[in-house]
Amino acid sequence: MTNEDMKKHLNRLDKSTTDLYGDQGLQDTKKPEMADEDRDLELKKELRFDDAVIQKIAGITAADVDGLLRLEGGMFHDMTDFLRKDADPKAGVAVNVDDNQKVKVELDATMRYGEDAPKVFDQATDEIVKNVKQMTGMDVTEVKMTVKDMLTDDEIAAEKAKASKDDKDLDRDMQPA
Repeated sequence: MTNEDMKKHLNRLDKSTTDLYGDQGLQDTKKPEMADEDRDLELKKELRFDDAVIQKIAGITAADVDGLLRLEGGMFHDMTDFLRKDADPKAGVAVNVDDNQKVKVELDATMRYGEDAPKVFDQATDEIVKNVKQMTGMDVTEVKMTVKDMLTDDEIAAEKAKASKDDKDLDRDMQPA
């Protein structure tokens, strides 16, 4: 059998296969084309976070940094914190998220007297940047902290004693008569 005869024979086999199997013949190994409207459909996804979520992440993170005693809100926050036993983790934290999902954080803090403020600030900054990125995927581009007060050990003890007394008075006032 010559090459020419072999080609004719293969062409007949291909035609036979097409006749037998229709469009599903062996020579048709291409994937079916997608319809034009399916090709135009794209899944659009958008994940956003409310500023309060970023505030909470930054506030809880900063509260775990040694040397930072607390973050302070304004008078309204101080009043509500006094009335509630659990402090607001967003108090003393302001955030700004721009259209590109870049985050700026500002903290108002009270520190322990005698602490190395730049070192505490660097630690707080590193942790906030890491946690915001890990939990939201957003980049923190700026962190500012204003130290509002530095408390001595005696002042801390006095505040704890006052808070304990206030809690007992509040609990007593809340008891049914």
